[in-house]
Amino acid sequence: MSGHTVVIGFGSVGLGATRLLLRGGVEPGDVTVVDHHPPAIEEAAALGVRALLGDGGDRWVLRRAGTGDAASVVIAVQPDASVMLITMAVRELCGPEAVVVAAIGEHAHARFLRRCGASEVIVFAETAGGAMAAAALGRRTTPLTEAKTGWTAQSRPVQSSEIGLRTGECGPAVVGVLRNGTWRVGPEAASLRLAAGDRVVVLRRTSE
Repeated sequence: MSGHTVVIGFGSVGLGATRLLLRGGVEPGDVTVVDHHPPAIEEAAALGVRALLGDGGDRWVLRRAGTGDAASVVIAVQPDASVMLITMAVRELCGPEAVVVAAIGEHAHARFLRRCGASEVIVFAETAGGAMAAAALGRRTTPLTEAKTGWTAQSRPVQSSEIGLRTGECGPAVVGVLRNGTWRVGPEAASLRLAAGDRVVVLRRTSE
């Protein structure tokens, strides 16, 4: 399984990351999803990827997922404390060259998370907040506070093909929705089905 990607957590962010990997040309057989919710595993399996039911913080589960020789690992769980514990476990198992990407809610945890072994840290609160400010000022894109992460947040109108979908079904990780003048982020955004007139905030990788 050398060179594959392990996605830990298959909520809206994990789903979005997996869909983006597949759309980017990664073969379904090269992606393994780990989640402890049976419905999430069923949804992952429907995409054709390897789906493993279990706790992402369990080293035995991580070994079964092939974390030891993974080229990259995406950690998309909540809360931040769980992200830190899983990141440490993943880094212990995978090779030093593996890219470990972790998403958290609070910037205060970012530095510690890097010490835990994360190669890239995505701070949802800052990403959504920056995009909201940019949208309010009439700008389309704003860099994250820590530009070295190589990610930007972009605010855009919902597309007609996305109406009726949940945020995690729209490709790149959607971290916020603006509806009727109110921003919704994180789990609150994930619970929505998009409607005409919405604006969404998505994460995009930038070139270094």
